[in-house]
Amino acid sequence: MSHWVKAVLLSYLAIELVIERQLSYEHVAILLAVVAITICKERFVDSVYLTIVLLLLACAAATVDLLFAVLFAVVCYDFMLGRRVVGVAASVACTFLMAAGDPDLPVYLSWIGLSCLLAYVVGKGREDQIRFNDTLDNERRLRYELERAKAALLHSSKEIAGIAEVKERNRIARDIHDSIGHSIAGILMQLQAAYKLHDSDETRSMEIVRKSIDGLAESVDILRKTVHNIKPSENLGAEYIRNIADNYGFCPVELKLSGDYNSIPAAHLELISTNMKEALTNAARYSQATKVDIAIDANERYTRLYIKDNGVGCPAIKEGLGLSGMKERVRNLGGTITVSANDGFLIVCVIPRQEGSGLFESANRG
Repeated sequence: MSHWVKAVLLSYLAIELVIERQLSYEHVAILLAVVAITICKERFVDSVYLTIVLLLLACAAATVDLLFAVLFAVVCYDFMLGRRVVGVAASVACTFLMAAGDPDLPVYLSWIGLSCLLAYVVGKGREDQIRFNDTLDNERRLRYELERAKAALLHSSKEIAGIAEVKERNRIARDIHDSIGHSIAGILMQLQAAYKLHDSDETRSMEIVRKSIDGLAESVDILRKTVHNIKPSENLGAEYIRNIADNYGFCPVELKLSGDYNSIPAAHLELISTNMKEALTNAARYSQATKVDIAIDANERYTRLYIKDNGVGCPAIKEGLGLSGMKERVRNLGGTITVSANDGFLIVCVIPRQEGSGLFESANRG
């Protein structure tokens, strides 16, 4: 912007010199010197000392031809852009001193006023841009810190989950030992006694065997109830995912589930549900789709989410908060995400059960 303002002022000066005066070597030399200083300031060194040199040159040029008083507007622009009020005042004073009594003094002052106004607007814009860049840098720094905190929290949650799993295993082992272990040990001793009494007292032996059978049946029933209590509901995760698809009212959703949903980690279920909701919301807003296909595959190596609509797609994907949020969630779990907008919108997320397991080539097929 600055070079355009100065170009307009210098062009006006050159045109006035051509129209009003017969150009001399002095005029051309002064113009070339001013252009050289201006280029040096704009391209190489934006120094206040060069502005002072330009002010002195403007004073000297005004003694040669008063039309060069237009240069004071260029000087005022540079001083005002740097918020140097003293320099602006000095330039205005020089203008009054050089052009006192000249009928074109209001013209020169008008150019100075206009250049100062433009310099103020441009400077304000630069300050706003600097503040905006600082805000972006702070936001980026805070986002990186948040990602590190989330990664640390995820690591801690995995450790806590591991500790909880060990505690649960110990509790189950203790419950089985307390409720069934002693009972089976007693039944074993009873059967050994019945075996020894079989020849001498068959009636007593059969009675002991009958009691042992009843006790064993009771132990089996206790074991069955214990296993039932610790086994998660097979349809818990699947039903939640189905509810998301069934409650989507924009267009039909065809949901295909495959694999063992009992083994899906809670973090994977949360990611699948959140990314499904985000993708379905985007489809309702932008895709104009009449159908959405969703396939979820869960196995011991990875969990895979496939979402494809038959909408209009888009030639260039603009990553907003929704898509960036999907990528961030997948990345936090060590997975990969593929996005395509050709022939509808396609999203494929692959989350490994263990980070760095090297299984994405086989998992990323459409």
